[in-house]
Amino acid sequence: MACLDFFRVVCLSACCILRGASEILVLEPSRLVVEYGAKASANCSTYISHNGMGWEASEGPVDMVENVQLLTWTVPTLTHWDIQPICYINLEDGSQAERNLSVTVYKLPDTLSISFKNCPGPVTEGETCRLQCDIQNVAPVRYLKVTWYKQFRMEQTTSFTETTITPVNKSISCMIQPSRNDDGAKYWCEAKLELGPDGPQPPPTKKSDPVSITVHYKPVFSNDTEIIEAGDGEITLNCTARANPPSEYTWETPYQEKAVKLSAPSLSVSRSGNYTCTASNQYGKAKKLFIIKPKYRDNTTLWTILVVGLLIAALLITVYIIKKRYTPCKRSANQSKSPSPAVQREEGEELVSPVK
Repeated sequence: MACLDFFRVVCLSACCILRGASEILVLEPSRLVVEYGAKASANCSTYISHNGMGWEASEGPVDMVENVQLLTWTVPTLTHWDIQPICYINLEDGSQAERNLSVTVYKLPDTLSISFKNCPGPVTEGETCRLQCDIQNVAPVRYLKVTWYKQFRMEQTTSFTETTITPVNKSISCMIQPSRNDDGAKYWCEAKLELGPDGPQPPPTKKSDPVSITVHYKPVFSNDTEIIEAGDGEITLNCTARANPPSEYTWETPYQEKAVKLSAPSLSVSRSGNYTCTASNQYGKAKKLFIIKPKYRDNTTLWTILVVGLLIAALLITVYIIKKRYTPCKRSANQSKSPSPAVQREEGEELVSPVK
């Protein structure tokens, strides 16, 4: 029972000392984040009277000093990864209070390099490929975040939970399955040390040199049928296909029995009909149909003139017929005169002399 009471007294005393240290010693900053090889500095202050205060540290210790309320710990070039400075104070009652300074020493990688591991040459569309990012000498690894980028777009992020504080090497892989749209795309990896609000802002980062990827794929047309109206002269048909490696072209025309192989994707024609172009490479082929229609001629003006002429002719004929039908017949000059006496006698008519 006496041992138990003694243990309680010791625990209470320790708690009081720790609580008192946290109250009477103030560290500024409370957490120090510093780059390996850079200057490190922190202040320890108190508001009470004491018999001396100092710093204990594996690098840059400060001997006890009396009659001061603030004491600075400084290291011009910090090279200890596990340094744990302690500010202490000798109280007037003979006890001692102390407070630890949390120090995080960080280091960006010496190098970042990126390479293709199972794709030594061009990648076929749809093939799976592994990219690897090699990171040399980075610390602490628990604050490291590695991000993959493709054409400034984030692809994948990796974090770590290891507690090692000294520099380590890491290799991160990223599996990709490129499409034709990725031909010539640039990939790179980025190492970032996210050290929290007490660390540098923005977080320190380092990027690898980018690498480009070459993707091989079969020809493809954005439009596999094109309808064109024939003109007065020649028409150039453009059969350029998107492909890697470049396509070879053959043409089938309505006026040739065999297909024509051309190095260029264009063909000049002057006649209507259906023309078929085939683009091919070692990965496949694609066809495109050109439909050349005869030129449409606008006969609207000719028909207008013809209809108007017929209407005018019909109108003239109608006017003539109406005029002919409703105009009275005139007697001739001979019919308007009386017959002569001789004629009257011959006709047996009585000759009547005029009354005088």
